[in-house]
Amino acid sequence: MKSKGKHKSNGGTAVDALAGLSASDIAALLASIARLPDDPADEVLDRAQELAFKAMEAATPARRAALARKALALSPNCADAYLVLADDSSDGAAALALYEQAVAAGAAALGADAFVDDVGMFWGLLETRPYMRARHALALALWQSGQHDAAVGHFEDMLRLNPNDNQGVRYELLASLIELGRDRQAAMLLERYAEDVSAAWVWSGALLALRRSGQRTAARKALDAAFAANPHVPDYLLGRKPMPRALPSLITMGEADEAIAYAAEAGSVWAATPAALQWLTATFPKSGGNAPTGANVRPMPPRSEVPVLTATTPPDAEPEPDFDRIDDAVLALLRLGLHGNGRAWKGFDWEALDRLHAKGLIGNPAGRAKSVVLTDTGLAEAERLFQALFTKDRDAR
Repeated sequence: MKSKGKHKSNGGTAVDALAGLSASDIAALLASIARLPDDPADEVLDRAQELAFKAMEAATPARRAALARKALALSPNCADAYLVLADDSSDGAAALALYEQAVAAGAAALGADAFVDDVGMFWGLLETRPYMRARHALALALWQSGQHDAAVGHFEDMLRLNPNDNQGVRYELLASLIELGRDRQAAMLLERYAEDVSAAWVWSGALLALRRSGQRTAARKALDAAFAANPHVPDYLLGRKPMPRALPSLITMGEADEAIAYAAEAGSVWAATPAALQWLTATFPKSGGNAPTGANVRPMPPRSEVPVLTATTPPDAEPEPDFDRIDDAVLALLRLGLHGNGRAWKGFDWEALDRLHAKGLIGNPAGRAKSVVLTDTGLAEAERLFQALFTKDRDAR
């Protein structure tokens, strides 16, 4: 939300604080400063936003709902409060309606002028983030409900408002366009972000080239470029290497974990495209990548805590899992995958992620997004657990 002068100096100068910012970041910052609140309604909305943040961190659904409703009683324009209620709803239609209310509330909080004056700076302006979070959640919910055209429309407009794409919307839009067979629009999107060399971008570009021109020179060049960016992808698309039971928590460009994540997202589209997998097989007749490091390796407890099976142990005996300890380990590992704005790759057991969501440590893991948001409480607990479980001097603590 907008600054109220509550920030304390950390000893640096204003020049030091601005040194690492890009020109667009500075422009967004100056625009925010130029519109410091002078309306009492802004103060009320800020208090409601604080309650919404507390709701996101609350440990139980009942507590989250109570705080979210309290926030909405203060200000009906608190978009994040609607998101809390929607994320916890087990009724798909009710959740969709709440996401729509969240978008409407976020738009009302910003005012009509923001959608003219601030186009291109959304997300960079802090006050636009609740609206953008709501818009993203609504688009994903619409896609899941089968309203594909509406979802694509939201993705496209979000990129108009925030062409820097801090939320990674372009990946969801590209996957959606290819799945819907809108190849011309997909090609235009690929060109718009031509500097992107992620597997999701270049391998989708190769598939699109095949679909548009067949196995001609342009498609082969695109395939060569994709293979140069990540040579592991064919092995997972063709099933030469097994997919792990859980998606990787960390994505390294050019490595097997990135290939696994891409194959999980786009494998069905490659399989549905006539001759696409045959093309890959003919072009890459042999395995071209290395096995993912630790793809099926799970974190092990200290040796002293591993149950020892003896001759008297029944052969089918299995230790009862401690789900709280499992959740602690998963949360600590999520800390490794943080990549901005409190988001981490969600390649872990779904039941563990659901439990962490129920505990108020992460946002709702459901949806097509490849990452999940850690709440403020979750971030602090993830750091504490990472230090306790996975640093070399942990025994000293």
